[in-house]
Amino acid sequence: MKKFMVAMLALMMLVAFAGAAFAAESPSSRVIINGRMLTDFGWWNKSKELTANQKDDVTTSFVNVPGHSYLRARWRTSDAMSGGMVELGLKSLQPEASVSLRYAYGWYKVGNCRILAGQTDNWFGDLAYHPKQYVGLNNNSHLLLFGWGFMWSHRVPQVQFTYSTDTWGLQFAIEEPRAKTSEAGTDFYATVPRLTLTAMFKAGGFQTHPGVLWVNHEYELGNQSSEDDSYATWAFVLPFKYTAGAFTAKLQAHYGVNIATEIPFYPADTGPIWVNGKVYDTQTMGGFVSLEYQIGAMTLIGGFGYEDTSNDDWKNKLGYKDDSYTRLAYFVAVPYQVNKYFGIHPEFSYYDYGDNPETGKDQGNEWMLGIQFRFIF
Repeated sequence: MKKFMVAMLALMMLVAFAGAAFAAESPSSRVIINGRMLTDFGWWNKSKELTANQKDDVTTSFVNVPGHSYLRARWRTSDAMSGGMVELGLKSLQPEASVSLRYAYGWYKVGNCRILAGQTDNWFGDLAYHPKQYVGLNNNSHLLLFGWGFMWSHRVPQVQFTYSTDTWGLQFAIEEPRAKTSEAGTDFYATVPRLTLTAMFKAGGFQTHPGVLWVNHEYELGNQSSEDDSYATWAFVLPFKYTAGAFTAKLQAHYGVNIATEIPFYPADTGPIWVNGKVYDTQTMGGFVSLEYQIGAMTLIGGFGYEDTSNDDWKNKLGYKDDSYTRLAYFVAVPYQVNKYFGIHPEFSYYDYGDNPETGKDQGNEWMLGIQFRFIF
């Protein structure tokens, strides 16, 4: 598989460069090749509750190429009516290195309307609002506070229909569900694809993209007709971004039901639970606040993330000590842009896993101190 991906990368580069040469001769289209090469260096500490022996804290150093490095090829006609993009993720966490598909889609636009098909994300949990928390993806997967205050539906195969103006818009997407298995049944399916509906509003330095996501998961249980045979995942996000001069404020509030697997970076206990064949929904509510202030080539950034997960039947049916628990995240960063193509991003982040709802005991914490070297071409 690895050799295949490397071969595909080489083929993509060959086709892209050939396309670029053709575009130079034709006024009807153009191909642009660019990339982002990142390297993380730092230290990662886990409290004893998160270690294998659960007796000692562990601190380890790391130097790696995180998976949000990429090589990208974009194509667009000169009339801006059609285009597309392919983006490959590049990752090196020794002793392995890998290439992955991040984006692969095409689009067609007429006036204010656009149809897009392929693998991508969309306006739901739009990355335009993400906190600039960058260090540590390969180690603890807390990039952009994903699952720690920032909800994002990830890149999946989909068809999007978008209507947008300079000040408002509406987007509807038909998507492939991410959840593919269930502990309740062997045949797991979705008769209706995952659906998202997101609006957009802009005014001056303010913008927001409120959205809702829904999918119904179904599974076969044979002749056990008295048991539930489906559960729904749905979520709502409400982000805000406001920019005034050198100051930018970002925040997102969200609420979701049974989001584990369907929305990535959330723990398994944010999914449904089955008690005597009945499904009991798990609710997750959270959000984040991030503040940025730019001083020349340097930016001061600080952020806070919050997630509260609850299920009424943790105590009632399963005998847990609590029916909810809260996770918290904090980070500060001072990125400096040396020039247009090179920047450095020092960062400290801290994550509190809260108390275990089953036992009431502390689930531990971790912190990360590091710097990311960012090259963009």
